[in-house]
Amino acid sequence: MLNNLFSPTSINQYIKDKVTSDFVLKGLQIKGELSNYKKHPTGHIYFSLKDSNSYIKGVMFKSYTNYVDNDIKDGDEVIVSGYIDVYVARGEYQIYAQAIQKFGKGAQLLELEKIKKKLQAEGLFDESRKRKINIFPKSIAVISGKNSAAMADIETNLLRRYPIVEIIKIPTQVQGEGASQDLIRAFNLALTYKPTTIIIGRGGGSNEDLYAFNDESLARLIASSPIPTISAVGHEIDFTLVDYVSDKRASTPTGAAELATVDKRELEKLFADYQKSMYDNLSGRIKYLSNKLELLKNRSFFNNPGSIYEAKINQLQQTKLQLHNSLLRIFDKKNSQFEALKSKLQGINPYKVLQRGFALISDENGNIIKSVDEIKVGNNIKTQFKDGSITSKVINKDNKE
Repeated sequence: MLNNLFSPTSINQYIKDKVTSDFVLKGLQIKGELSNYKKHPTGHIYFSLKDSNSYIKGVMFKSYTNYVDNDIKDGDEVIVSGYIDVYVARGEYQIYAQAIQKFGKGAQLLELEKIKKKLQAEGLFDESRKRKINIFPKSIAVISGKNSAAMADIETNLLRRYPIVEIIKIPTQVQGEGASQDLIRAFNLALTYKPTTIIIGRGGGSNEDLYAFNDESLARLIASSPIPTISAVGHEIDFTLVDYVSDKRASTPTGAAELATVDKRELEKLFADYQKSMYDNLSGRIKYLSNKLELLKNRSFFNNPGSIYEAKINQLQQTKLQLHNSLLRIFDKKNSQFEALKSKLQGINPYKVLQRGFALISDENGNIIKSVDEIKVGNNIKTQFKDGSITSKVINKDNKE
């Protein structure tokens, strides 16, 4: 059983995790009567919201207090926007307010929240449908107030960062009656120029000043635009519908210019780095080749080009001499062999015998007669002497026996 024991801290932390993971409690609006409204010396505001049956504590940190009406007081019916969280040390939950407005103004916020949820459900806020901004634009259409500081700020920063861009200025009404319709007109006009990017926005202001940028028709037009759009409504904390549907959102006009273009100084540095890298690579290559050339230049071939073939010529002369001597030896040997054979042939030459007084006898066909049996009486025979021959007829023959 002891394994199931919990500490107060662990229980409070468990409840906190449950609360902070709840989607509804992450962002909600509570309508009620304001009570115990106090501003702490630290700048934070502490309060309670109550109805006829119960109440909930709340706190607003100093960073959000600029968005509270100055005349708000206990007893006012208000709408508090924020999220629920648990203070673990005390086991208390409360609403952490990000905006407090009287109910009259809060009605507009409720309607805006309704539209926001509808557009979000349709996927118009999804990051997956948003397009990438081309930071090397040919032209940029800027929709903002005529002669406004926002228009001038965007133009100045665009030209400072990317001087070659064409800026198409489209003045429009940004607040007051008819502002939403004029923004729609200006955006449709911007589309006709087919710019690379569209920037739409204004300088800062109160929630009422920004209301034109929460128009549903304007938000749908921007969401369906074929041209990437950057919102620059100029409000750090509160988001308008234009902010949600735009492809990128900047909290200031300067920020919009930075999102829309690359800074020429970055390009100049990049090119300078490339130039240095190329110079270093080429210098290293030249040095390497120069050293290699120096090594080649010091070789004996370049000092005495004939040395490359002198050894080969000497070798060829030696080979030629060796070949000549070999041929002479072969010739002498063969000549000696020839003379020996010649002498041997001379020794058996039948005509050589004729020189000593002998004769060579052949029949009518030139066949040498070696035996008396090869001739008959009456045959003609030819007798060859050393200096001539005679033809005679056999009139008699005697065998040796």
